[in-house]
Amino acid sequence: MLASGKQEQPSRRKVSHFGLELLRPVWRPKTSDQLQVIRRRMERLSIALEREYGTPDLGNLADPLDEAVYIITTYQTDLERAAKVWANLKARFPSWEQVLDASVADLQRLLKPGGFHRIRAKLIRRLLWAVRSRWGELSLNALGNMTSKAAEAELRALPGLDIKGARCVLMYSLRRAVLPIDSNAFRFMQRYGVIASNARYRRLATHDEIQELVAPSQRYCLHVNLVAHGQSTCMPRNPKCCSCPVQRTCAKAHQRLKTGKG
Repeated sequence: MLASGKQEQPSRRKVSHFGLELLRPVWRPKTSDQLQVIRRRMERLSIALEREYGTPDLGNLADPLDEAVYIITTYQTDLERAAKVWANLKARFPSWEQVLDASVADLQRLLKPGGFHRIRAKLIRRLLWAVRSRWGELSLNALGNMTSKAAEAELRALPGLDIKGARCVLMYSLRRAVLPIDSNAFRFMQRYGVIASNARYRRLATHDEIQELVAPSQRYCLHVNLVAHGQSTCMPRNPKCCSCPVQRTCAKAHQRLKTGKG
């Protein structure tokens, strides 16, 4: 209530940075007040997933260059295999200088258990050379003095880092309030009914608009638990809708359970 006794009217300030074709209508805010309502829905979702998975440690790293290389080892593989590859890589090469001095064949052998070892070896070496060329040393610590937008641009310019990879470095290593959207989160957002079925993963707008729907304080927790959810319950094939902790509010779960496919 206002001091005068009159009821305060909702804000009518429009928000114009959301696309018309990406978000489904019920998730597409037209005013700042509607955005806050949607963020509260996302917060309830985040709480439900945290209750189920407990925001586990996914093996991400505090050093930004370590994290950038680790992200390359996680592409298109499960976290368990990526963790083993990472441990073997660091045991064999304690410093990144040693990786650059090593033979490509030696690096590929270490990366082979994670799959795509030839591509990964090439990307890791190219990333390390690019970092040294850009910063004069094998370190990304200078990003800590930049704004999130500037640091993200620098990271996305590096070989092997896409939008998600750059934002993982920002979130895990630089402690920025961003929301990386990996394949697990993207798949979930489509099934849950947030984004359209024809939304394109590689579009920057897809990442930006989903991120904007989540309050900064909820982004870390939601990201981590969506990764856990996507790898244990909401898998690409045969999702376990019958045991999903958010099945009551998921559009896809409703459809599958109704037809007996849960």
